[in-house]
Amino acid sequence: MAQSPSERTFENPILPGFFPDPGMFRVGDDFYLVTSTFTFFPGVPIFHSTDLVNWRQLGHVLDRPEQMDVEGLQLSEGIFAPTIQHHEGVFYMITTLVGKGGNFVVTATDPAGP
Repeated sequence: MAQSPSERTFENPILPGFFPDPGMFRVGDDFYLVTSTFTFFPGVPIFHSTDLVNWRQLGHVLDRPEQMDVEGLQLSEGIFAPTIQHHEGVFYMITTLVGKGGNFVVTATDPAGP
C-alpha cells in the first residue's frame, strides 16, 4: 500500500555532513541547493533534488583555483551564504568573499557546469 505524502518519514539531516548556510531555488520540478564553504576548495557544492529529501551532488560551482582567491584568508573570511537563482535559462550563484571585501556572481546554463 502506497503512503500519502503526509505519511512519509525521513531521517534528519537529509544532507549529512558539513553543509552550512544553504541557499535553494526551484526550477519547475527541480530543486537546486548551494552551501557555504568558507576557505575550503573546491568551493560551493551544488546539489539537485526532485523531492527535497533525496539530494545528489552535481559538483562545485567554484572548481578552479583562479575562481576564488582565498590565499592568506582565515576560515571566517571565506565564502559565506551563497544563493542560487534562475532567470531565462541561466543559473546565477551569488555570494560574498568576506576577507576580500566583495560579492561576486557565477553564471551557467547548466547547473552541473561549466
